[in-house]
Amino acid sequence: MFGLNDMTRVPLDEYRTNLKTIIEKCRGVGARVVLCTPNSVITTDSRPVEKLEQYCDVVREVAAETNTALCDTYAAYQALREQDPLAWRLLMSDEIHPNHDGHKVIAEQIAKTITGRETSLAGVAPLRLAMPHTLAKLRAGESVKVLAMPPFDQSVGEELQQIARDASVDVVPWDVDGKTVPELEQDAKSQVRALKPDLVIIAVPRGAAAASREEFVRSFAWIMNWSLSFGRQEWDVLVVHPDVVEPAEGEHDDLVRQLVAAQDLTLIDRPQDSEADASTIFRDWLRHEWPALPEVNGAVEIPAQEWPRRPGPRTVRTLIHYPGGQLANVNVQTGLMLTLHNWGGTDCVGTADPKRLADELNVVAICVNYLQSGRQASIEDPEPYDFGYLQALDALRALHFVFGRLQQAERPFHAGRIYATGGSGGGNVSLMANKLAPSTFACIIDMCGMAKLTDDIAYDLPDGSPLNARWSRDPESPNYLATDVQEIRFIGNPSHLTVMDEHGSTSRIVIVHGVDDVMCLPDDKREMVANLQAAGLTVEPHWITPDDVDGTVFTTSGHSLGDRTAIVFQVAGKYLRPDSPDVIVRPGPTNFETQDVAVHYPTTNGEYVISYEQGYPIGEFRSRRNEPDSTASAQTDTLQP
Repeated sequence: MFGLNDMTRVPLDEYRTNLKTIIEKCRGVGARVVLCTPNSVITTDSRPVEKLEQYCDVVREVAAETNTALCDTYAAYQALREQDPLAWRLLMSDEIHPNHDGHKVIAEQIAKTITGRETSLAGVAPLRLAMPHTLAKLRAGESVKVLAMPPFDQSVGEELQQIARDASVDVVPWDVDGKTVPELEQDAKSQVRALKPDLVIIAVPRGAAAASREEFVRSFAWIMNWSLSFGRQEWDVLVVHPDVVEPAEGEHDDLVRQLVAAQDLTLIDRPQDSEADASTIFRDWLRHEWPALPEVNGAVEIPAQEWPRRPGPRTVRTLIHYPGGQLANVNVQTGLMLTLHNWGGTDCVGTADPKRLADELNVVAICVNYLQSGRQASIEDPEPYDFGYLQALDALRALHFVFGRLQQAERPFHAGRIYATGGSGGGNVSLMANKLAPSTFACIIDMCGMAKLTDDIAYDLPDGSPLNARWSRDPESPNYLATDVQEIRFIGNPSHLTVMDEHGSTSRIVIVHGVDDVMCLPDDKREMVANLQAAGLTVEPHWITPDDVDGTVFTTSGHSLGDRTAIVFQVAGKYLRPDSPDVIVRPGPTNFETQDVAVHYPTTNGEYVISYEQGYPIGEFRSRRNEPDSTASAQTDTLQP
């Protein structure tokens, strides 16, 4: 997509030649090409609409001449402009640049050109958290500078100190008294980027005037634009709806909601039927600074514990699949089910299909991009592979997010029907999630997952598994594998199984493992199963031999096993289907609900403590003595909320 910049300085003939050259070079390396016309614009001196249309015509002509697919974005924008001028205007961040909603329209058009199918992104909300930068600085004990419009300049410091009590919060008031919306736009332009704050709170008063609706739209959008850092995100921006401060019916109330959403920013709005004051609404919002559940199948980013190897804020992409694809279909019988990808995978790769799980089992199926998802992070990067500990905490955070959001929405679901499955590394993470939340799951289906962090995997030793987790035996190495770190990652650790039993673990653990698996060695899994049985926990092993290979469900007795969706239904369908006489339902509260009960796993030099005080899990290693092993453990696995 080229044209908006070219039209200001590149002649039409040269523009035509450049497009053809780009197509030729792309095709020369085997790439397929889609040409896109740019979005339509508001006429300015440098970019009059009539001139832009000439450049769009060139794109169409070159596409026809070179037999190149064409996505006519300009035509789509113009069709909307003619049908609903205000809706078109609200796609624009300024005279020429689309905002978040505008880019969704472009994405829809490109997807239609590529696939031939209509799609809608109307329900796709911003994925990111509202305040990652600010929260990270607070939790790291760093000072925070806030630029805030009234009345939040009076309360934000105290509210942020509730997150980190010793935090230093410097609040700079943004004077709005008697100013118009265009004047506030100029304030934003002159002061925000010069101040370089950590957080900006925009609360344009109801009384701020604008000469027309167009002036209001333009200036309000530019207040937000000038409040953002230029380029990468360097600080956070929140927008507060006027109804929060001055409850009333206002002329521009709906416009504000549309503008903020279109800008991909977070709006703090007055909850329905709420009579709370502005400070209370802000405080309640701050305590729930997590995204909302999508209304239809979709993805969200949720906050995760810090990984000490790469300090700073971290989020986890979570893909949520509802029965029938819609949140509205969740009912009193709907359970929750993690379905976790393999080592090196992302999203829902290498595990049971979440859509089938959701539709056929009446569960909300959840895929999680836990720590080190993807080939780069899990295989090619220098850090050692986590091997289930923080990865399981990530998965549990995602599970708690869905659990908690359904509760907050007062939408009934079945908290006794919580399950997990995964293939290979996802099987390992499923087993570890059950270990770290022993009072939560009704059934686990592990498909060829790792049982423990063995020496051959940890140190890439010969005559064992070819998996390489990149740990080191050298205490001076940043990748040093301390005793405690290895012990917590042994799912069949006898002392830890005793702890699970003491916490009332009743989950049925279904193990599906090929006898010829050369990646995750069967002997390690047999040891784990034997230990589970000795501890009195419920385990059901399925050892897949060549005789079990049917070419449909099981295609090999090796690591891949076969159709991992069909495997789940074959070996555990009777435990998971809500209408089955053998359905497994866990009685009693989950770990998410017994917030005063932490799980303590003893290790050689201390203990791992999994706290549920916040509802979601926070893992921490507590050392008993200052020895190399314990120090390394603390550095590796002691994590902040």
